[in-house]
Amino acid sequence: MQIRRLTPALGAEITGLDLSSDFDDETLNAVHEALVENQVLVIPAPDLTPEQHMALGRRIGEIEIHAFFPNLGPGLEQVSVLDSEEGNTASMWHTDETFLPHPPMGTLTHAKTLPDVGGDTMFASTTAAYDALSPNMKLYLEGLTALHDLSRTTELRYRFGGASPQHYADAIAQDRRTAHPVVRVHPETGAKGLFVNPTYTRHIVGLPPDESDAILAFLFQHSIKEHFTYRHHWREGDLLMWDNRSTMHRVLNDFPGRRLMYRVSVVGSAGR
Repeated sequence: MQIRRLTPALGAEITGLDLSSDFDDETLNAVHEALVENQVLVIPAPDLTPEQHMALGRRIGEIEIHAFFPNLGPGLEQVSVLDSEEGNTASMWHTDETFLPHPPMGTLTHAKTLPDVGGDTMFASTTAAYDALSPNMKLYLEGLTALHDLSRTTELRYRFGGASPQHYADAIAQDRRTAHPVVRVHPETGAKGLFVNPTYTRHIVGLPPDESDAILAFLFQHSIKEHFTYRHHWREGDLLMWDNRSTMHRVLNDFPGRRLMYRVSVVGSAGR
């Protein structure tokens, strides 16, 4: 197994690892350590089946049934289907499912069908973004919490004509909201990182609305500066693993044709 870094901030490619066959715990631990260190891993896996995809996720920790994406059905409920033909293209910057009390610790996405051009995924290191803040801003953010709300996605769809008033009302009534620290400590490395994102973060608790809006707007823009990011150009069969505790990501919705991905999200395990 060889590991090659892709950018100074985040991202590494692993070659020489066959995910379609069993491998020992030592290799699994090496992959996990590489994930925590590099935040995003790229692994060529052209022959990976949905069953093997789920099995790999389970070796890392408990895998979830996604809150709203469709899945492959009975026996494969934990494999979410992200199909651009069904409108499932996550084109805004986000960290996965931060509206949950315990968002996934990691995500494993497998490229099944790709457009001829476009459809890259951008990743940003929220730890690198935090490290680059001024000491005064770090002090200001310490101890603040922000509210993350699933209904914000429906609000945005409603705003642009993609959802009805009833859809929006139903989303609010579900009350899928959780407050998280604005600055999160990674449970394995102890590194601090920003934990706000444009898709789910509604406001900073306790701040006047104009102040909250201004601070969040600054953090959103700061977090995606070029030197904190990695842009992945997909190849069919690529498996990407990312650490949801230290990254944001988005799909570039710039492509014609179909983009189909299978995804497994890992809730976590003891010590992770």
